[in-house]
Amino acid sequence: MALHSLASSGLESGSDTLLYSNGFDVKILSTAKAIGQEAWDNLAKDQAFASYRWYRFGETVLADDTPIYILLSRHGETVARATLWLTRQEPLPIPSKIGRYLLETLLRRWPLLLCRTPWWSGVSGLILPDPPLRYAALRTITQVAWDQAQHHQASFLVFDNLERDQMDWSGWPADFVPTTISNQGTRLVITWADFESYLRHLSRSMRKDYRRHRNRASDLGIRVGHHSKVTRLDEALKLIRNVERRHRSSPNPWARRVLQNADMVDSTWLTAEIDGRLVGCGLLLGDEKTRFLTLLGLDYDVRYVYFQLIYEAIRCAIGEGVRVLRGGSGAYRVKERLGFGLEHNNYVAFTANNRVLRWAGQLLSTN
Repeated sequence: MALHSLASSGLESGSDTLLYSNGFDVKILSTAKAIGQEAWDNLAKDQAFASYRWYRFGETVLADDTPIYILLSRHGETVARATLWLTRQEPLPIPSKIGRYLLETLLRRWPLLLCRTPWWSGVSGLILPDPPLRYAALRTITQVAWDQAQHHQASFLVFDNLERDQMDWSGWPADFVPTTISNQGTRLVITWADFESYLRHLSRSMRKDYRRHRNRASDLGIRVGHHSKVTRLDEALKLIRNVERRHRSSPNPWARRVLQNADMVDSTWLTAEIDGRLVGCGLLLGDEKTRFLTLLGLDYDVRYVYFQLIYEAIRCAIGEGVRVLRGGSGAYRVKERLGFGLEHNNYVAFTANNRVLRWAGQLLSTN
């Protein structure tokens, strides 16, 4: 099925316009406040990173982006939602400064329209009903999203962080290109009552490594702590930029805002110090019973800090009753030894405003 425009309907972001399409009333909003917390959370159904509180946090952090929320209703009941973000800044893993400059130039003229939950939570922005309504809902959402992409002159319309089974849904239009991103996320499913129980489940060699890391860190005077509020912001940002430079990543444009507003959601600030000097940091951030460690900062002149922060993140997650700790991509061998398994949310469906861009997107994909 190809995409068909609904542009003549007059649907615009932030409007109260309703359109009846494919058996649904369609509404587009530009803030979660417009629907209210109760209605928003009823549709989320305790799904992590889909709550009203998480989206209010996201709208605060992503203040330079334009949220476009598509809601579908039947008989007065909201049954589906897609949350999209029109953005001109996306820190893609492009090591070349020339490549990053070209991308930034492209996005200033033709932004991206991305369907996802806010702030790199690794969760799709799609909430759909069960079959048989699911396929009609997906068709309607992609049609309306495509209208929005054209209205805002977006270069690409992207649905990312999709699970493997979501790519098998028959509602995806033929214009969309299915692909995957190269780096899968990881997750630790927490079943232990305390950190000591977690350590006992590790392999003998991993327990030995844990003791060695702990002892070497102690010898160096490294002290790890956790806090309810972010402290020493400017020092932390320098360490975060260290990590970005080491991995040749684009500087995260939202780092400061995330740290400044972390207390809007579930968060724990992790620090590593030597004699009062900050040598490492990380933010344990989450929603519902899921957390992820983000904005890792390191002083690379000091060894063993990374492992102490990871152990502390696991300790805090267990202590806070978290069910899932997401570990992000990379360092797969280490994370596997720590009990993390691969996630399967690295699927993407995208389309573009012209064939050249669609071809370029296919060329950059891993499939």
